[in-house]
Amino acid sequence: FLLLMRAAAIALIVAAFARPFFPEGAAATLAAVGGSREIVVLLDQSASMGYGNHWQRARDAASSALGSIGVADRATLVVFSRNAEERIRSTSDRGRLEAALNATTLTAGGTRYGPALKLAESILARSTLQRREAILISDFQKSGWTGSEDARFSEGITLTPVSVAEATTTNLSVPSVTFARTTFQNQDRVTITAGVTNRSADAASNVPVTLEIGGRQVEQQTVTIAPNATASVTFAQFTLSDPSAQGLVKAGTDALTTDNSFDFVLNPTQNVSVLVVESGTDARASFYLTRALGIGNTPAFQVETVPASRVTPQMLERRSVVVLNDTPLPSGLGGGALNRFVESGGGLLIVFGERSTWPQNDATLFPGQLGPVVDRTDGRGATIGFRDYSHPVFEIFKAPRSGDFSAARVLRYRGIEPAATDRVLARFDDGGVAAVEKRVGAGRVVAWTTTLNDDWSDLALKPVFLPLVHQLARYLGQYEQSSSWSTVGQVVDLSVLLKGNADRVVVTPSGERRTLAAADPAVLELTEHGIYHVRSAAAPSGQPTRIAVNLDPAESDLTVLDAQELTAAVTGHAPVA
Repeated sequence: FLLLMRAAAIALIVAAFARPFFPEGAAATLAAVGGSREIVVLLDQSASMGYGNHWQRARDAASSALGSIGVADRATLVVFSRNAEERIRSTSDRGRLEAALNATTLTAGGTRYGPALKLAESILARSTLQRREAILISDFQKSGWTGSEDARFSEGITLTPVSVAEATTTNLSVPSVTFARTTFQNQDRVTITAGVTNRSADAASNVPVTLEIGGRQVEQQTVTIAPNATASVTFAQFTLSDPSAQGLVKAGTDALTTDNSFDFVLNPTQNVSVLVVESGTDARASFYLTRALGIGNTPAFQVETVPASRVTPQMLERRSVVVLNDTPLPSGLGGGALNRFVESGGGLLIVFGERSTWPQNDATLFPGQLGPVVDRTDGRGATIGFRDYSHPVFEIFKAPRSGDFSAARVLRYRGIEPAATDRVLARFDDGGVAAVEKRVGAGRVVAWTTTLNDDWSDLALKPVFLPLVHQLARYLGQYEQSSSWSTVGQVVDLSVLLKGNADRVVVTPSGERRTLAAADPAVLELTEHGIYHVRSAAAPSGQPTRIAVNLDPAESDLTVLDAQELTAAVTGHAPVA
């Protein structure tokens, strides 16, 4: 009897490995001896899978894997690129699995194996079936795996790689463009240089490279690129007439067409308008400040200097920043005019000196409580010790040898006792406040407690003065140069692009139209390659804001990862041949 039992067990094991078809009534019997499987099919839908027929071959492989399950087996379909998404989970219904597979499409996302493998492990680890397997179908792009993803399968879970990659590939791509700008008669003149990369063992000769502006081809050149190298093409300078010109650079043709073009948007140079108000009694009061702002070009600062006696509320119109440079609050900006300017998003820099005063009726605009003058002339003077490097004003100085504030000597400064809600940006070596910020409505106010000329301090004579003044003006003016392009996978805050609280209408490069309610977070994930059009629902006929989106340049590198190494890293052992 014992011999017969052992022989029967061996026969059942052999039958299980043969994977015979059993009628539904026998499925429970088969599962009882551990023959049924739980499989997770991981299908790579990243942009690089668009090379040649890789995507079709991958879909065929996925269809074959899903179609191999028996009535006692269960399968899950997961698609992935930068992130992983479960399309249908743990079912033996081949019809539903095939329908889910047919609904999958190629994306513009980058390749990341970590999220997909982690998702597969979490599904298989909860399965009660004895045979658990993940089937990874991909071109095994090397850039998608760093080895530090911490994706590890539990004991008993196997990984089967199915590669659709080719032994040799040839790919041309346009990874980036650069712009050189000049101004002539108040018009922007732009020179565009495009990089073209040849990822091939052979040289690419006479590759046509074209530049389109506003949908019209303006120039074409040819370039020869050495094997596995990059060449650049510089197009003729042109005048930027459109306030938001859409551009495109295309280079050659090959089996992966999506990275042969590069989209961008050219916006006019943005300026920061600064109104410097001084007492009018010292001709050199704003000399160093205006000279420093006059050197800026990214952004350019448009500076106007007026005495306090001539300031009117109308001068605040279209201004980004107001500087009260060692002067009392002008009567023309009293009565709440300056408050309204700041609350609506304007920036205010208060520079204290001998002639500075602050009226009590406008004290709510001032950071903290103003104190007396602190005299440090009895020694070498005060130095600026503490700087808040996490703040945008001082962030550029946090690297070693990026700015020496200790060389500046401050002989006098105005004492300030900051409020609990104020943010101290810098302090002197004796603990006194050098710079403090207060938020007022949508605007920002910074008080600098010593002069920006050579009356109370020699900071204006030091190398750190120019970048410090530029950072203050940029920050207070809330300057953000519009990006000419973004990369697939990035997230855009639409509240920065479109002011106001109306709904936002988005048209994707594929033509899909979305409406983002004003009450919802104004966040848009860029998932497609091409041009997004965004406009306010309150102005449907207005000029849309364009967002150019391009592939991650890493997707153009089709170098293949060793699937055996990936399997060994995830499971702890190489796959069985």
